[in-house]
Amino acid sequence: MMKNVFIFSVMAIFAISLNSCVESSGKYKALQARMDSLTVSSTAKSAEFEEVFATLNEVENGLKSIREAENILVLQSQKGGAEVQANSREQLKSDVAAIGEAITNYKKQIDRLKNDNRIQSSQFKKRLAALTQELETKSQLIDDLGRQLAEKDNQLKVKGQQIASLDETVSTLRRDVSSLSDESSAQKETISTQDAQINTSYYIVGTKSELIAANVMSKGGLFRSAKISYQAEQSAFVKIDIREVTEIALNAKKAKVLSVHPTGTYSLEVDANGMQILKISDPKAFWEQTKYLVVQTL
Repeated sequence: MMKNVFIFSVMAIFAISLNSCVESSGKYKALQARMDSLTVSSTAKSAEFEEVFATLNEVENGLKSIREAENILVLQSQKGGAEVQANSREQLKSDVAAIGEAITNYKKQIDRLKNDNRIQSSQFKKRLAALTQELETKSQLIDDLGRQLAEKDNQLKVKGQQIASLDETVSTLRRDVSSLSDESSAQKETISTQDAQINTSYYIVGTKSELIAANVMSKGGLFRSAKISYQAEQSAFVKIDIREVTEIALNAKKAKVLSVHPTGTYSLEVDANGMQILKISDPKAFWEQTKYLVVQTL
């Protein structure tokens, strides 16, 4: 038993001594340094790969978001300017611009990855080429959408100008119509006034003394000229519309017409009560020489 313990003790001392000798040798130290360097290099490579693939994943995730957004943008842009409110169109243009800016940034990131020599596998390069192609396609789509929106804005602007021009034309026409209506009303009023004046006449019926008192007849019995205006004595006359009055009741059994009126344009007749009535058969000719009718009752 003591012999076995001794042997194990000697072997342990030998192993410890051998290990101490290996660790202290230059070859071991060089090997250990190389292992440490490889570990650091592997860690650095791993970090680089993580950085590269993180960029790649960012671009792919961004493209996924763009794919989801582009369908909405296309549908909204196809509605047409008339169906999309102004604020919605501005939001649409803002969204298109934001996606265009994102695509530009993703292109720059892909270009950096293409110029990065740390990963040269054909599979990686194919992946970059596919992303580049899709980014170009999306970029073309966004450019087309931007042009369509700009064209629709221009169309709406032109339509707005046309509508404004039409509104102004309509307003001008309305003002013209209103002016013409006012002018027509004024003309109608003038014509009506003139027509009334043309068809207005005056008459007076009275005894000799009444006619003298109205200054229609002089005391000497001479009737004033038909051309004389009776403005001063007009209150003594009765105003009539010659189109409506063709008969005048004289309220006397005898009467004679003193003013000048063509023979044959009127007659003096007797009514059922034996009173004289002046009947005008041709009003236009009757009132042609004078607008004042003077009848003396006897």
